[in-house]
Amino acid sequence: MIRVLLVEDDAEIARIIRYFLSGNGEYDVVWAATAQDAIVASRDWFDIILLDVMLPDESGVDLCSRLREWHRCPIIFLSCLDDSDTIISALDHGGDDYIVKPFDNRVLIARIQANLRRVKLEHERLPENILTCRGFSINAAERTLVRDGRSYPLPPMEFRILSYMMQNPGKCFRSSELYRLIWGRDSYGDNRTVAVHIHSIRRKIEKDASSPHYLRSIWGKGYLFDPEGTGE
Repeated sequence: MIRVLLVEDDAEIARIIRYFLSGNGEYDVVWAATAQDAIVASRDWFDIILLDVMLPDESGVDLCSRLREWHRCPIIFLSCLDDSDTIISALDHGGDDYIVKPFDNRVLIARIQANLRRVKLEHERLPENILTCRGFSINAAERTLVRDGRSYPLPPMEFRILSYMMQNPGKCFRSSELYRLIWGRDSYGDNRTVAVHIHSIRRKIEKDASSPHYLRSIWGKGYLFDPEGTGE
């Protein structure tokens, strides 16, 4: 049984999603209508979280940051907002995916399954011990970044991207290629998600995110990880 936390203030939308997911016998859905209800419910464990952006007591984007403090499962945003700023903010605050309302419930299940498959594959391929480079390391077991003697938690998607890049140093990856490798499906031309996560990773690993030395952009070729941080 796949445990789902559905955070949605619209009772009718929540009813339809719960009915559709619970109907096939694979999902156990817990509904929270407010951010406060979600915080209480999230003390339990879940395989995936479906999170509305607009909640009556708190922004879903801000709530995502709070949920990320103790949940590493995939978080999929569900929202009627389709502007780039909202999508970028949602992903930057720990979201793994974003679906615009209204949507086909079959697409929702496909997205849920794709995110769960990715998590499963990640665990199967999880590198042992520590991945290191000149300026920092990541603890694969704890999914933390270790830099200057301090440890920082990495959101799931940032961990996936950075660990993959560190295991493939010196190789260029286009945004669309990274999306396919990390998310497990084609980006269909929308590569904003990759750019958001790359920017967030740079803020954590670079001395100056605007002039990266480790996670570099190579004109016309894509992103490249340089373990020496030469910037050349």
